Amino acid sequence: MVEKNREKLAFAIGETERGCDVFNGRWVWDQAARPLYEEWECPYIQPQLTCQEHGRPDKEYQHWRWQPHGCSLPSFNATLMLETLRGKRMLFVGDSLNRGQYVSMICLVHRVIPEHAKSMETFGRLTVFKAKDYNATIEFYWAPLLLESNYDDAGIRRVTDKLVRKGSINKHGKNWKGADIIVFNTYIWWMRGLRFKILQGSFDDEEKDIVDLPTDDAYRMAMKSMLRWVKKNMDPKKTRVFFTSMSPMHGK
Repeated sequence: MVEKNREKLAFAIGETERGCDVFNGRWVWDQAARPLYEEWECPYIQPQLTCQEHGRPDKEYQHWRWQPHGCSLPSFNATLMLETLRGKRMLFVGDSLNRGQYVSMICLVHRVIPEHAKSMETFGRLTVFKAKDYNATIEFYWAPLLLESNYDDAGIRRVTDKLVRKGSINKHGKNWKGADIIVFNTYIWWMRGLRFKILQGSFDDEEKDIVDLPTDDAYRMAMKSMLRWVKKNMDPKKTRVFFTSMSPMHGK
C-alpha cells in the first residue's frame, strides 16, 4: 500500500487513507467503455501485430480492464495524457513486448492530435513519435537485454550463443539521458537457456574474455547495472522509472 506520508495518486478515485495499491486488483469485463481504440484505425501498428487482420476470430480480449481493490481508475483520457506529457519525453526501453506497449500508447493518443501536428521517425534503434503542439515525445529504444549484446540489431532473431558485455549499460544508456519517464522491460530474451555467456572486455577484442554464468546470475547483473544507471542519471524528484519483468510471450 502507498504509505500515508507519500503523495497520493492524482488519478485514483475513492482511495482510502492508506492510499491506493494499483498493483493489487483483478481484471473485470467492460463492455461499455472498451475498446479504447480499434486496430484498423491506428496506422502505427506493425503488420505482424494486427490480430484481427490476420484472422483472430474473437474480440473479447478488447473488453477487459484493470480494477484495483479499494479504488478505481478513471477511463483513459487522451487529451489529459498529452497535457501530462507536455514538454516531456516518455521513453520505452527493452524488447518487442515493450515495443507493443509503446505502440499501444501511441494508438491511444494519436486520434486527438491533428495530422499535421504529429510525426513518427526511426533513427536506428530509436523510434520517436512527436506530438508537436504539446512539445512532447513518446519513444521506443530497442535494447532487449539492456546491456550491449549480440542481439542489439533489431533484425537478428537467432544466434548460436547469446553474448552480453558486462558493465556496458552506457552503450545504450547514453541515448536514454534526458527522459522524464522511462519504462524498462527485459526478461524473455534472458530466459532462453540455463546458461549465459558474459563478455568481460570488448566486442572488438580479437581474443575475447568470456565467462559462462547461470542465467539467473546474468539477469541479476543486468538488473544491478540498470539500477545503478537510474540512480546516477535520473532525478527522483523530477523523473519516473517503471520496470516490467515477466509478461506473456507473443510468439509460438
